[in-house]
Amino acid sequence: MRRGEWWLVVALFAGSFALVVGTAGDYGATYDEPHYASAGSKYATWWVLAARSPALAFQRSAIEAAWRPNHEHPPLQKVASGFSYRWLPGLLPGLTAMRLPSAFWFALAAVGLFLFARGIWSLGGALFAALAFITMPHLFAHAHFVALDMPITAWFFFTAALAAVALTRDSWPWTALAGIAFGLALLSKINALFLPLLLLPWALIWHRRSWPKAAAAVAIGAAVFFVGWPWLWIAPVAHLKAYLAFHFRHAAYNVWYLGKLHQYAPWHYPFVMTAVSTPALVLLMSLAGLIICRPRRGNPREALLVLGFLISLAPSALPTSPKYNGVRLFLLAFPFLAALAGAGFARLESRLFRAGPLSRPTNTGLARLVALLVGASLLTPSVRALARTHPYQLAYYNAFVGGAAGAAESGFETIYWGQVLSQGVDFVNRIEKASPFLLVIPKGVIYLFHLQQVRPDAQFTADESQAPSVDYVMFQCMQSDFTDLCWELYRNAEPAFSVQLEGTPLLVAYDRDAAAAAAARLSARPAPAAPATSPAASSETNRPTRKLAGS
Repeated sequence: MRRGEWWLVVALFAGSFALVVGTAGDYGATYDEPHYASAGSKYATWWVLAARSPALAFQRSAIEAAWRPNHEHPPLQKVASGFSYRWLPGLLPGLTAMRLPSAFWFALAAVGLFLFARGIWSLGGALFAALAFITMPHLFAHAHFVALDMPITAWFFFTAALAAVALTRDSWPWTALAGIAFGLALLSKINALFLPLLLLPWALIWHRRSWPKAAAAVAIGAAVFFVGWPWLWIAPVAHLKAYLAFHFRHAAYNVWYLGKLHQYAPWHYPFVMTAVSTPALVLLMSLAGLIICRPRRGNPREALLVLGFLISLAPSALPTSPKYNGVRLFLLAFPFLAALAGAGFARLESRLFRAGPLSRPTNTGLARLVALLVGASLLTPSVRALARTHPYQLAYYNAFVGGAAGAAESGFETIYWGQVLSQGVDFVNRIEKASPFLLVIPKGVIYLFHLQQVRPDAQFTADESQAPSVDYVMFQCMQSDFTDLCWELYRNAEPAFSVQLEGTPLLVAYDRDAAAAAAARLSARPAPAAPATSPAASSETNRPTRKLAGS
Protein backbone atom coordinates (compact mmCIF):
# COMPACT_ATOMS: atom_id res chain seq x y z
CA MET A 1 0.00 0.00 0.00
CA ARG A 2 1.04 3.55 -0.63
CA ARG A 3 1.69 5.96 2.23
CA GLY A 4 -1.60 7.73 1.57
CA GLU A 5 -3.47 4.47 2.07
CA TRP A 6 -1.94 4.07 5.54
CA TRP A 7 -3.26 7.50 6.40
CA LEU A 8 -6.62 6.27 5.19
CA VAL A 9 -6.34 3.38 7.65
CA VAL A 10 -5.72 5.84 10.46
CA ALA A 11 -8.70 7.92 9.35
CA LEU A 12 -10.97 4.86 9.22
CA PHE A 13 -10.04 3.85 12.75
CA ALA A 14 -10.18 7.33 14.26
CA GLY A 15 -13.38 8.30 12.48
CA SER A 16 -15.37 5.17 13.33
CA PHE A 17 -14.10 5.12 16.92
CA ALA A 18 -14.91 8.79 17.50
CA LEU A 19 -18.35 8.43 15.92
CA VAL A 20 -19.30 5.60 18.27
CA VAL A 21 -17.83 7.18 21.40
CA GLY A 22 -19.46 10.49 20.59
CA THR A 23 -22.89 8.87 20.38
CA ALA A 24 -22.52 6.30 23.19
CA GLY A 25 -24.61 8.33 25.59
CA ASP A 26 -27.56 8.37 23.18
CA TYR A 27 -28.38 4.72 23.84
CA GLY A 28 -30.22 3.49 26.91
CA ALA A 29 -29.01 0.46 28.87
CA THR A 30 -29.87 -2.95 27.46
CA TYR A 31 -30.98 -6.00 29.43
CA ASP A 32 -27.51 -7.53 29.76
CA GLU A 33 -25.25 -4.52 30.16
CA PRO A 34 -25.63 -4.04 33.93
CA HIS A 35 -24.65 -7.65 34.57
CA TYR A 36 -21.63 -7.57 32.29
CA ALA A 37 -20.55 -4.22 33.70
CA SER A 38 -20.82 -5.39 37.29
CA ALA A 39 -18.84 -8.56 36.60
CA GLY A 40 -16.24 -6.60 34.62
CA SER A 41 -15.52 -4.33 37.59
CA LYS A 42 -14.80 -7.38 39.74
CA TYR A 43 -12.59 -8.99 37.10
CA ALA A 44 -10.51 -5.83 36.59
CA THR A 45 -10.11 -5.44 40.34
CA TRP A 46 -8.80 -9.00 40.56
CA TRP A 47 -6.22 -8.39 37.82
CA VAL A 48 -5.01 -5.31 39.67
CA LEU A 49 -4.72 -7.41 42.83
CA ALA A 50 -2.85 -10.09 40.87
CA ALA A 51 -0.29 -7.49 39.77
CA ARG A 52 0.15 -6.05 43.25
CA SER A 53 -0.24 -9.10 45.47
CA PRO A 54 -0.09 -12.36 43.50
CA ALA A 55 0.00 -14.57 46.59
CA LEU A 56 -3.36 -13.18 47.69
CA ALA A 57 -4.99 -13.00 44.28
CA PHE A 58 -4.15 -16.56 43.27
CA GLN A 59 -5.79 -18.12 46.28
CA ARG A 60 -8.77 -20.23 45.32
CA SER A 61 -11.13 -18.19 47.48
CA ALA A 62 -10.04 -14.93 45.80
CA ILE A 63 -10.55 -16.37 42.32
CA GLU A 64 -13.93 -17.78 43.34
CA ALA A 65 -15.10 -14.44 44.71
CA ALA A 66 -13.95 -12.38 41.74
CA TRP A 67 -14.73 -14.68 38.83
CA ARG A 68 -17.95 -16.43 39.84
CA PRO A 69 -20.20 -13.52 38.77
CA ASN A 70 -21.39 -14.08 35.21
CA HIS A 71 -19.05 -17.06 34.81
CA GLU A 72 -21.39 -18.47 32.15
CA HIS A 73 -19.70 -16.24 29.59
CA PRO A 74 -16.03 -15.59 28.68
CA PRO A 75 -14.42 -12.50 30.17
CA LEU A 76 -12.71 -10.47 27.42
CA GLN A 77 -15.35 -7.78 26.96
CA LYS A 78 -16.08 -7.59 30.69
CA VAL A 79 -12.41 -7.25 31.65
CA ALA A 80 -11.88 -4.56 29.02
CA SER A 81 -14.97 -2.67 30.21
CA GLY A 82 -13.87 -2.97 33.83
CA PHE A 83 -10.47 -1.44 33.11
CA SER A 84 -12.02 1.23 30.92
CA TYR A 85 -14.22 2.24 33.84
CA ARG A 86 -11.24 2.27 36.22
CA TRP A 87 -9.07 4.38 33.93
CA LEU A 88 -11.57 6.86 32.47
CA PRO A 89 -14.06 7.86 35.17
CA GLY A 90 -13.07 11.51 34.97
CA LEU A 91 -13.32 11.73 31.18
CA LEU A 92 -16.51 9.85 30.37
CA PRO A 93 -19.70 8.98 32.27
CA GLY A 94 -19.74 5.53 33.84
CA LEU A 95 -21.74 3.59 31.25
CA THR A 96 -20.09 5.42 28.35
CA ALA A 97 -16.65 4.60 29.74
CA MET A 98 -17.59 0.93 30.02
CA ARG A 99 -18.84 0.95 26.43
CA LEU A 100 -15.50 2.20 25.12
CA PRO A 101 -14.07 -1.29 24.34
CA SER A 102 -16.98 -2.06 22.01
CA ALA A 103 -16.18 1.11 20.07
CA PHE A 104 -12.56 -0.02 19.92
CA TRP A 105 -13.45 -3.50 18.57
CA PHE A 106 -15.73 -1.88 16.00
CA ALA A 107 -13.05 0.51 14.73
CA LEU A 108 -10.41 -2.22 14.77
CA ALA A 109 -12.67 -4.54 12.77
CA ALA A 110 -13.24 -1.83 10.16
CA VAL A 111 -9.47 -1.42 9.76
CA GLY A 112 -8.85 -5.18 9.67
CA LEU A 113 -11.53 -5.58 7.04
CA PHE A 114 -9.97 -2.84 4.90
CA LEU A 115 -6.48 -4.33 5.14
CA PHE A 116 -7.62 -7.86 4.33
CA ALA A 117 -9.77 -6.71 1.41
CA ARG A 118 -6.94 -4.52 0.11
CA GLY A 119 -4.83 -7.64 -0.21
CA ILE A 120 -7.39 -9.08 -2.62
CA TRP A 121 -9.01 -6.20 -4.49
CA SER A 122 -8.52 -2.59 -5.47
CA LEU A 123 -8.41 0.33 -3.08
CA GLY A 124 -11.99 1.13 -4.06
CA GLY A 125 -13.20 -2.37 -3.22
CA ALA A 126 -11.41 -2.39 0.15
CA LEU A 127 -12.69 1.05 1.09
CA PHE A 128 -16.23 0.15 0.08
CA ALA A 129 -16.07 -2.97 2.27
CA ALA A 130 -14.91 -0.99 5.30
CA LEU A 131 -17.48 1.77 4.85
CA ALA A 132 -20.26 -0.75 4.24
CA PHE A 133 -19.31 -2.36 7.55
CA ILE A 134 -19.25 0.95 9.45
CA THR A 135 -22.63 2.07 8.10
CA MET A 136 -24.58 -1.15 8.73
CA PRO A 137 -27.21 0.05 11.22
CA HIS A 138 -27.35 -3.03 13.44
CA LEU A 139 -23.56 -3.26 13.62
CA PHE A 140 -23.31 0.41 14.47
CA ALA A 141 -25.85 0.04 17.28
CA HIS A 142 -24.07 -2.97 18.79
CA ALA A 143 -20.80 -1.05 18.76
CA HIS A 144 -22.27 0.99 21.63
CA PHE A 145 -23.11 -1.75 24.12
CA VAL A 146 -21.26 -3.53 26.93
CA ALA A 147 -21.97 -6.91 25.38
CA LEU A 148 -20.24 -9.92 23.85
CA ASP A 149 -21.43 -9.45 20.28
CA MET A 150 -19.01 -6.81 19.02
CA PRO A 151 -15.80 -8.48 20.31
CA ILE A 152 -16.72 -11.85 18.80
CA THR A 153 -17.62 -10.10 15.54
CA ALA A 154 -14.17 -8.52 15.44
CA TRP A 155 -12.04 -11.42 16.66
CA PHE A 156 -13.82 -14.09 14.62
CA PHE A 157 -12.96 -12.15 11.47
CA PHE A 158 -9.43 -11.31 12.66
CA THR A 159 -8.72 -14.99 13.28
CA ALA A 160 -9.84 -15.96 9.78
CA ALA A 161 -7.88 -13.12 8.18
CA LEU A 162 -4.66 -13.77 10.12
CA ALA A 163 -4.90 -17.50 9.44
CA ALA A 164 -5.20 -16.73 5.73
CA VAL A 165 -2.05 -14.62 5.87
CA ALA A 166 -0.21 -17.26 7.90
CA LEU A 167 -1.01 -20.09 5.51
CA THR A 168 -0.48 -18.03 2.36
CA ARG A 169 2.97 -16.98 3.56
CA ASP A 170 3.64 -20.33 5.27
CA SER A 171 4.76 -18.25 8.27
CA TRP A 172 5.04 -19.36 11.90
CA PRO A 173 5.03 -15.79 13.31
CA TRP A 174 1.75 -15.10 11.53
CA THR A 175 0.47 -18.46 12.76
CA ALA A 176 1.19 -17.34 16.32
CA LEU A 177 -0.76 -14.13 15.73
CA ALA A 178 -3.67 -16.11 14.30
CA GLY A 179 -3.56 -18.37 17.36
CA ILE A 180 -3.63 -15.40 19.72
CA ALA A 181 -6.58 -13.96 17.78
CA PHE A 182 -8.38 -17.29 18.08
CA GLY A 183 -7.75 -17.27 21.82
CA LEU A 184 -9.23 -13.78 22.08
CA ALA A 185 -12.22 -14.94 20.03
CA LEU A 186 -12.71 -17.83 22.47
CA LEU A 187 -12.49 -15.31 25.31
CA SER A 188 -15.19 -13.26 23.59
CA LYS A 189 -18.09 -15.66 23.05
CA ILE A 190 -19.01 -19.30 22.51
CA ASN A 191 -19.38 -18.76 18.72
CA ALA A 192 -15.58 -18.93 18.40
CA LEU A 193 -15.84 -22.72 18.71
CA PHE A 194 -17.00 -22.76 15.09
CA LEU A 195 -13.76 -21.22 13.83
CA PRO A 196 -11.95 -24.57 13.52
CA LEU A 197 -14.85 -25.77 11.36
CA LEU A 198 -14.00 -22.89 9.04
CA LEU A 199 -10.20 -22.86 9.16
CA LEU A 200 -9.23 -26.54 9.19
CA PRO A 201 -11.27 -27.69 6.15
CA TRP A 202 -10.34 -24.51 4.28
CA ALA A 203 -6.66 -25.07 4.99
CA LEU A 204 -6.91 -28.73 4.01
CA ILE A 205 -8.42 -27.86 0.62
CA TRP A 206 -6.44 -24.75 -0.35
CA HIS A 207 -3.24 -24.93 1.76
CA ARG A 208 -2.61 -28.60 2.38
CA ARG A 209 1.13 -28.18 2.88
CA SER A 210 0.55 -25.49 5.50
CA TRP A 211 -2.29 -27.33 7.20
CA PRO A 212 -0.26 -28.03 10.38
CA LYS A 213 -0.06 -24.28 10.91
CA ALA A 214 -3.85 -24.07 11.00
CA ALA A 215 -3.92 -26.82 13.59
CA ALA A 216 -1.19 -25.03 15.55
CA ALA A 217 -3.19 -21.79 15.53
CA VAL A 218 -6.14 -23.67 17.01
CA ALA A 219 -3.90 -25.14 19.73
CA ILE A 220 -2.38 -21.74 20.54
CA GLY A 221 -5.86 -20.27 20.78
CA ALA A 222 -6.95 -22.93 23.26
CA ALA A 223 -3.94 -22.10 25.45
CA VAL A 224 -4.68 -18.36 25.32
CA PHE A 225 -8.28 -19.09 26.24
CA PHE A 226 -7.23 -21.02 29.34
CA VAL A 227 -4.62 -18.48 30.45
CA GLY A 228 -6.99 -15.56 29.96
CA TRP A 229 -9.85 -16.94 32.07
CA PRO A 230 -8.86 -17.51 35.71
CA TRP A 231 -12.26 -19.10 36.40
CA LEU A 232 -10.96 -22.18 34.55
CA TRP A 233 -7.80 -22.43 36.63
CA ILE A 234 -9.37 -23.66 39.85
CA ALA A 235 -11.44 -26.50 38.34
CA PRO A 236 -10.58 -26.76 34.65
CA VAL A 237 -12.60 -29.81 33.67
CA ALA A 238 -15.67 -29.09 35.79
CA HIS A 239 -15.86 -25.41 34.87
CA LEU A 240 -15.25 -26.04 31.17
CA LYS A 241 -17.98 -28.70 31.13
CA ALA A 242 -20.36 -26.35 32.92
CA TYR A 243 -19.58 -23.57 30.46
CA LEU A 244 -20.27 -25.75 27.44
CA ALA A 245 -23.38 -27.29 29.01
CA PHE A 246 -24.83 -23.86 29.74
CA HIS A 247 -24.64 -22.87 26.09
CA PHE A 248 -25.55 -26.15 24.45
CA ARG A 249 -28.61 -26.33 26.69
CA HIS A 250 -29.29 -22.62 26.50
CA ALA A 251 -32.88 -21.56 27.11
CA ALA A 252 -34.74 -20.76 23.91
CA TYR A 253 -36.40 -17.37 24.32
CA ASN A 254 -39.44 -16.58 22.25
CA VAL A 255 -39.15 -14.72 18.98
CA TRP A 256 -41.85 -13.09 16.85
CA TYR A 257 -41.07 -14.06 13.27
CA LEU A 258 -43.26 -13.77 10.17
CA GLY A 259 -46.33 -13.12 12.30
CA LYS A 260 -45.97 -16.12 14.60
CA LEU A 261 -44.53 -16.72 18.05
CA HIS A 262 -41.75 -19.30 17.99
CA GLN A 263 -39.63 -20.89 20.64
CA TYR A 264 -37.32 -22.20 17.91
CA ALA A 265 -37.70 -20.18 14.73
CA PRO A 266 -37.44 -22.01 11.38
CA TRP A 267 -34.05 -22.78 9.85
CA HIS A 268 -34.27 -19.83 7.46
CA TYR A 269 -34.45 -17.24 10.27
CA PRO A 270 -30.75 -16.17 10.15
CA PHE A 271 -30.74 -15.89 6.36
CA VAL A 272 -33.97 -13.91 6.15
CA MET A 273 -33.05 -11.65 9.06
CA THR A 274 -29.67 -10.92 7.49
CA ALA A 275 -31.38 -10.10 4.20
CA VAL A 276 -33.88 -7.66 5.75
CA SER A 277 -31.42 -6.07 8.21
CA THR A 278 -28.74 -5.10 5.67
CA PRO A 279 -29.09 -1.86 3.64
CA ALA A 280 -30.58 -2.85 0.30
CA LEU A 281 -27.82 -1.63 -2.05
CA VAL A 282 -25.08 -3.08 0.14
CA LEU A 283 -26.97 -6.37 0.17
CA LEU A 284 -27.07 -6.36 -3.64
CA MET A 285 -23.33 -5.70 -3.77
CA SER A 286 -22.83 -8.57 -1.30
CA LEU A 287 -24.87 -10.94 -3.46
CA ALA A 288 -22.77 -9.93 -6.46
CA GLY A 289 -19.64 -10.55 -4.40
CA LEU A 290 -20.98 -13.94 -3.30
CA ILE A 291 -21.28 -14.95 -6.95
CA ILE A 292 -17.87 -13.51 -7.85
CA CYS A 293 -16.11 -15.15 -4.89
CA ARG A 294 -17.67 -18.59 -5.21
CA PRO A 295 -15.11 -21.17 -4.02
CA ARG A 296 -14.77 -22.92 -7.38
CA ARG A 297 -12.96 -19.86 -8.74
CA GLY A 298 -9.88 -21.07 -6.90
CA ASN A 299 -8.95 -17.95 -4.94
CA PRO A 300 -8.36 -19.20 -1.37
CA ARG A 301 -8.99 -15.88 0.35
CA GLU A 302 -12.20 -15.23 -1.57
CA ALA A 303 -13.33 -18.77 -0.73
CA LEU A 304 -12.58 -18.07 2.94
CA LEU A 305 -14.92 -15.09 2.90
CA VAL A 306 -17.77 -17.12 1.40
CA LEU A 307 -17.26 -20.01 3.82
CA GLY A 308 -16.86 -17.62 6.75
CA PHE A 309 -20.16 -15.95 5.95
CA LEU A 310 -22.01 -19.26 5.65
CA ILE A 311 -20.47 -20.84 8.74
CA SER A 312 -21.25 -17.73 10.76
CA LEU A 313 -24.94 -18.19 9.96
CA ALA A 314 -25.18 -21.98 9.90
CA PRO A 315 -25.30 -22.63 13.70
CA SER A 316 -28.33 -20.37 14.03
CA ALA A 317 -30.10 -22.38 11.34
CA LEU A 318 -30.01 -25.62 13.32
CA PRO A 319 -33.46 -26.85 14.43
CA THR A 320 -32.87 -26.53 18.18
CA SER A 321 -30.57 -23.51 18.04
CA PRO A 322 -31.89 -20.43 19.90
CA LYS A 323 -32.99 -17.74 17.46
CA TYR A 324 -34.04 -14.38 18.87
CA ASN A 325 -33.00 -10.71 19.12
CA GLY A 326 -32.83 -10.01 15.42
CA VAL A 327 -29.32 -10.52 14.02
CA ARG A 328 -27.51 -10.24 17.35
CA LEU A 329 -26.63 -13.91 17.76
CA PHE A 330 -25.01 -14.11 14.32
CA LEU A 331 -23.65 -10.57 14.09
CA LEU A 332 -20.23 -12.07 13.31
CA ALA A 333 -21.45 -12.83 9.77
CA PHE A 334 -21.55 -9.14 8.88
CA PRO A 335 -17.81 -8.46 8.38
CA PHE A 336 -17.79 -11.28 5.82
CA LEU A 337 -20.92 -9.82 4.23
CA ALA A 338 -19.27 -6.39 4.04
CA ALA A 339 -16.16 -7.93 2.50
CA LEU A 340 -18.30 -9.62 -0.15
CA ALA A 341 -19.90 -6.22 -0.84
CA GLY A 342 -16.37 -4.93 -1.41
CA ALA A 343 -15.82 -7.73 -3.92
CA GLY A 344 -18.99 -6.75 -5.74
CA PHE A 345 -17.95 -3.13 -5.87
CA ALA A 346 -14.42 -4.00 -7.00
CA ARG A 347 -15.91 -5.87 -9.96
CA LEU A 348 -18.23 -2.96 -10.74
CA GLU A 349 -15.29 -0.56 -10.54
CA SER A 350 -13.20 -2.64 -12.92
CA ARG A 351 -16.10 -2.67 -15.39
CA LEU A 352 -16.30 1.12 -15.18
CA PHE A 353 -12.59 1.43 -15.89
CA ARG A 354 -13.04 -0.64 -19.04
CA ALA A 355 -16.09 1.26 -20.25
CA GLY A 356 -15.70 3.45 -23.35
CA PRO A 357 -13.81 6.72 -22.79
CA LEU A 358 -13.04 5.82 -19.16
CA SER A 359 -10.72 3.05 -20.36
CA ARG A 360 -8.30 5.50 -21.97
CA PRO A 361 -5.06 6.10 -20.02
CA THR A 362 -5.61 9.85 -20.26
CA ASN A 363 -8.93 9.53 -18.43
CA THR A 364 -7.70 7.59 -15.39
CA GLY A 365 -8.53 10.46 -13.04
CA LEU A 366 -12.03 10.75 -14.47
CA ALA A 367 -12.58 7.01 -14.10
CA ARG A 368 -11.59 7.17 -10.44
CA LEU A 369 -13.92 10.11 -9.88
CA VAL A 370 -16.80 8.19 -11.47
CA ALA A 371 -16.03 5.15 -9.31
CA LEU A 372 -15.95 7.36 -6.22
CA LEU A 373 -19.33 8.87 -7.09
CA VAL A 374 -20.84 5.44 -7.74
CA GLY A 375 -19.51 4.11 -4.44
CA ALA A 376 -20.84 7.15 -2.57
CA SER A 377 -24.23 6.71 -4.23
CA LEU A 378 -24.39 3.07 -3.17
CA LEU A 379 -23.52 3.93 0.45
CA THR A 380 -25.65 7.05 0.78
CA PRO A 381 -28.82 5.11 1.73
CA SER A 382 -26.86 3.38 4.52
CA VAL A 383 -25.66 6.70 5.90
CA ARG A 384 -29.16 8.13 5.73
CA ALA A 385 -30.53 5.06 7.49
CA LEU A 386 -28.02 5.51 10.32
CA ALA A 387 -29.09 9.13 10.79
CA ARG A 388 -32.81 8.46 10.35
CA THR A 389 -32.96 5.59 12.86
CA HIS A 390 -30.55 7.02 15.45
CA PRO A 391 -30.39 5.91 18.22
CA TYR A 392 -32.80 3.05 17.45
CA GLN A 393 -30.84 1.21 14.78
CA LEU A 394 -31.86 -2.08 16.43
CA ALA A 395 -35.29 -1.42 14.86
CA TYR A 396 -33.86 -0.89 11.34
CA TYR A 397 -35.23 -2.87 8.40
CA ASN A 398 -34.30 -2.25 4.79
CA ALA A 399 -36.35 -1.08 1.83
CA PHE A 400 -37.06 -4.63 0.65
CA VAL A 401 -39.56 -5.03 3.51
CA GLY A 402 -40.64 -1.39 3.65
CA GLY A 403 -38.57 -0.22 6.59
CA ALA A 404 -39.74 -0.47 10.20
CA ALA A 405 -43.41 -0.03 9.30
CA GLY A 406 -43.35 -2.66 6.56
CA ALA A 407 -41.44 -5.08 8.78
CA ALA A 408 -44.04 -4.75 11.53
CA GLU A 409 -46.82 -5.43 9.02
CA SER A 410 -44.91 -8.45 7.69
CA GLY A 411 -44.62 -9.94 11.17
CA PHE A 412 -41.02 -9.14 12.10
CA GLU A 413 -40.17 -8.17 15.66
CA THR A 414 -40.02 -4.39 15.95
CA ILE A 415 -37.24 -3.94 18.53
CA TYR A 416 -35.49 -5.89 21.28
CA TRP A 417 -33.11 -5.76 24.23
CA GLY A 418 -34.70 -2.93 26.24
CA GLN A 419 -32.57 -0.02 25.03
CA VAL A 420 -35.64 2.12 24.35
CA LEU A 421 -36.79 1.84 27.99
CA SER A 422 -34.55 4.80 28.85
CA GLN A 423 -37.18 6.94 27.14
CA GLY A 424 -39.72 5.38 29.47
CA VAL A 425 -37.66 6.61 32.40
CA ASP A 426 -37.86 10.14 31.00
CA PHE A 427 -41.63 9.79 30.62
CA VAL A 428 -42.07 8.62 34.22
CA ASN A 429 -39.94 11.49 35.49
CA ARG A 430 -42.20 13.98 33.70
CA ILE A 431 -45.49 12.68 35.15
CA GLU A 432 -47.03 15.47 37.23
CA LYS A 433 -48.87 13.20 39.64
CA ALA A 434 -47.02 12.34 42.85
CA SER A 435 -46.02 8.68 43.28
CA PRO A 436 -47.16 7.48 39.84
CA PHE A 437 -48.06 3.80 39.70
CA LEU A 438 -47.06 1.86 36.57
CA LEU A 439 -47.56 -1.65 35.29
CA VAL A 440 -44.44 -2.57 33.29
CA ILE A 441 -44.36 -5.60 30.99
CA PRO A 442 -42.48 -7.93 30.97
CA LYS A 443 -41.97 -8.11 34.68
CA GLY A 444 -38.19 -8.39 34.61
CA VAL A 445 -37.39 -5.01 33.05
CA ILE A 446 -38.31 -2.92 36.08
CA TYR A 447 -34.72 -3.00 37.33
CA LEU A 448 -33.66 -0.96 34.28
CA PHE A 449 -35.85 1.90 35.47
CA HIS A 450 -34.13 1.97 38.85
CA LEU A 451 -30.69 1.76 37.22
CA GLN A 452 -31.40 4.78 35.02
CA GLN A 453 -32.31 7.36 37.68
CA VAL A 454 -36.08 7.08 37.71
CA ARG A 455 -37.79 9.33 40.26
CA PRO A 456 -37.74 7.76 43.75
CA ASP A 457 -41.48 8.08 44.38
CA ALA A 458 -42.45 6.07 41.28
CA GLN A 459 -44.08 2.73 42.00
CA PHE A 460 -43.95 -0.27 39.68
CA THR A 461 -45.75 -3.57 39.46
CA ALA A 462 -45.66 -6.57 37.15
CA ASP A 463 -49.07 -7.89 38.26
CA GLU A 464 -51.45 -7.55 35.30
CA SER A 465 -54.47 -8.01 37.55
CA GLN A 466 -53.78 -4.46 38.73
CA ALA A 467 -54.16 -3.02 35.21
CA PRO A 468 -57.46 -1.23 35.99
CA SER A 469 -55.90 0.59 38.96
CA VAL A 470 -52.48 1.68 37.68
CA ASP A 471 -51.79 5.09 36.22
CA TYR A 472 -50.07 3.69 33.12
CA VAL A 473 -49.23 0.40 31.42
CA MET A 474 -45.87 0.50 29.64
CA PHE A 475 -44.01 -1.96 27.41
CA GLN A 476 -41.54 -1.94 24.55
CA CYS A 477 -42.82 -3.23 21.22
CA MET A 478 -40.97 -6.51 21.34
CA GLN A 479 -43.81 -8.74 20.21
CA SER A 480 -42.30 -11.93 21.62
CA ASP A 481 -42.75 -10.42 25.10
CA PHE A 482 -46.37 -9.33 24.49
CA THR A 483 -49.05 -10.71 26.76
CA ASP A 484 -52.75 -10.74 25.86
CA LEU A 485 -53.07 -7.36 27.56
CA CYS A 486 -50.23 -5.95 25.45
CA TRP A 487 -51.82 -7.17 22.22
CA GLU A 488 -55.20 -5.77 23.22
CA LEU A 489 -53.74 -2.34 23.94
CA TYR A 490 -51.37 -2.38 20.97
CA ARG A 491 -54.11 -3.19 18.47
CA ASN A 492 -57.11 -1.35 19.88
CA ALA A 493 -56.04 1.57 22.06
CA GLU A 494 -54.35 4.92 21.58
CA PRO A 495 -51.18 5.32 23.66
CA ALA A 496 -50.75 8.29 25.95
CA PHE A 497 -47.03 8.20 25.19
CA SER A 498 -44.98 6.50 22.52
CA VAL A 499 -41.51 6.45 21.03
CA GLN A 500 -41.73 5.86 17.30
CA LEU A 501 -39.50 5.15 14.34
CA GLU A 502 -40.95 5.94 10.92
CA GLY A 503 -44.41 5.96 12.53
CA THR A 504 -43.88 2.54 14.08
CA PRO A 505 -44.16 2.35 17.89
CA LEU A 506 -41.05 1.18 19.74
CA LEU A 507 -42.21 1.97 23.29
CA VAL A 508 -45.77 2.70 24.41
CA ALA A 509 -47.58 3.75 27.58
CA TYR A 510 -51.37 3.63 28.01
CA ASP A 511 -53.32 5.51 30.65
CA ARG A 512 -55.66 4.06 33.25
CA ASP A 513 -58.81 4.37 31.14
CA ALA A 514 -57.28 2.50 28.21
CA ALA A 515 -55.83 -0.16 30.51
CA ALA A 516 -59.10 -0.68 32.37
CA ALA A 517 -61.08 -0.93 29.13
CA ALA A 518 -58.60 -3.43 27.66
CA ALA A 519 -58.69 -5.53 30.82
CA ALA A 520 -62.50 -5.51 30.76
CA ARG A 521 -62.58 -6.64 27.12
CA LEU A 522 -60.19 -9.47 27.87
CA SER A 523 -62.15 -10.66 30.90
CA ALA A 524 -65.35 -10.71 28.82
CA ARG A 525 -63.89 -13.02 26.20
CA PRO A 526 -64.21 -16.79 26.45
CA ALA A 527 -60.98 -18.60 27.25
CA PRO A 528 -59.24 -19.61 23.99
CA ALA A 529 -58.47 -23.23 23.23
CA ALA A 530 -54.90 -24.35 23.82
CA PRO A 531 -52.79 -24.01 20.63
CA ALA A 532 -52.15 -27.30 18.90
CA THR A 533 -48.82 -26.55 17.26
CA SER A 534 -46.86 -23.95 19.17
CA PRO A 535 -44.45 -25.27 21.85
CA ALA A 536 -43.47 -21.70 22.73
CA ALA A 537 -43.36 -20.69 26.34
CA SER A 538 -45.84 -18.15 27.64
CA SER A 539 -45.12 -14.60 26.53
CA GLU A 540 -45.35 -13.65 30.19
CA THR A 541 -42.02 -15.37 30.76
CA ASN A 542 -39.70 -13.16 32.76
CA ARG A 543 -37.18 -12.83 29.96
CA PRO A 544 -34.69 -10.45 31.61
CA THR A 545 -34.74 -12.31 34.94
CA ARG A 546 -33.93 -15.51 33.09
CA LYS A 547 -31.10 -13.62 31.41
CA LEU A 548 -29.42 -12.24 34.49
CA ALA A 549 -26.24 -13.99 33.45
CA GLY A 550 -26.44 -12.50 29.99
CA SER A 551 -27.07 -14.24 26.72
